[in-house]
Amino acid sequence: MLDIGKQIIKQIVSPLVDRAGVYDHKVESLLGSTNRLLVLMYHRVIDDLASDPFALGMCVRQKYFEEQLAWLAANTQVLPLNVAVQRLLDNEPLPPHAVAITFDDGLLDNLTCAAPLLEKYRLPTTFYIITGGLEEGTPMWWDQAIAMLATTNAQSLDPRAVGLPELPHELSLHRHARRASCITILNALWERNPTAIAQCLEQMRKVLRPGPIPLALQAPRMNAQQVQELARRGFQIGAHTTLHIDPKLLNREQLLDDLGASRLQLQELTQQPVDSFAYPGGRSSVWMPDLLATLGFHHAVDTRRGINQAPASRYAIARVGMPDTPVGDFKRAIRNLKIIDATP
Repeated sequence: MLDIGKQIIKQIVSPLVDRAGVYDHKVESLLGSTNRLLVLMYHRVIDDLASDPFALGMCVRQKYFEEQLAWLAANTQVLPLNVAVQRLLDNEPLPPHAVAITFDDGLLDNLTCAAPLLEKYRLPTTFYIITGGLEEGTPMWWDQAIAMLATTNAQSLDPRAVGLPELPHELSLHRHARRASCITILNALWERNPTAIAQCLEQMRKVLRPGPIPLALQAPRMNAQQVQELARRGFQIGAHTTLHIDPKLLNREQLLDDLGASRLQLQELTQQPVDSFAYPGGRSSVWMPDLLATLGFHHAVDTRRGINQAPASRYAIARVGMPDTPVGDFKRAIRNLKIIDATP
């Protein structure tokens, strides 16, 4: 019932409230200043809702994405992220309604669906690429889990049988419970290192015996040449680790190696500096800021919801994930944000 209520607000209530001008007034009060920056976060742009079977908030349909871009182009000043962050750090004025756009992970639809629309509206964007398995096209671990859970005929899952003994002994996979069980499993996988994740996924395949993965669920990644193409087309490329696991699972040297390898591979691919970083799933560790500085990263973005205000914290630039909704609810998501004060 809660999800239904949210959808009613997003699809019906928000557009009605927006027509009354309520959201515009609040957005103006938040973004009208010359020392603030709103950074938007996207992951995927899709045509088919089958690509997001559990509505996990990672996908925006192409029609809504274009509506959002059209509104941004007409009502905000979209800047390259590195330029905007430098102004924040230097406490230099930004244009009113300053916005930057980012994409995480490096899925193929970033190139095929998102990039043409971003070019149409002439909006600079930073794409954060996971480099592990880039050449092989290995699906990301969470996409593998989602695809299995979406295509299995099993009606329940014993977590102990797939190496997740800390979870409840029986997870329902019935229609109305499958989304919640998927979220529970993904959260548990976040607590594991790459070897353990791979073992869990293999056990899930044996236990769940998923059916063929339809095209919409395959979540293909960009390959190296496609990342190069994005860079050639003028988009900024940022690093997003090689493994996309919780950095707290790595020791200092392992984390340094991972960050350095990711950055080096992307710089060799693009023949451009890679000085922007996105924390995997917004997760960090006590060593991260120092290591990012050591490696020469200019800034890093996380997943804290908020609007950045000068003076900003270089390695903690806040972002907000954007909804799969029309412009009215898009603006509602912005109006609910808080200003982040990074003053020491």
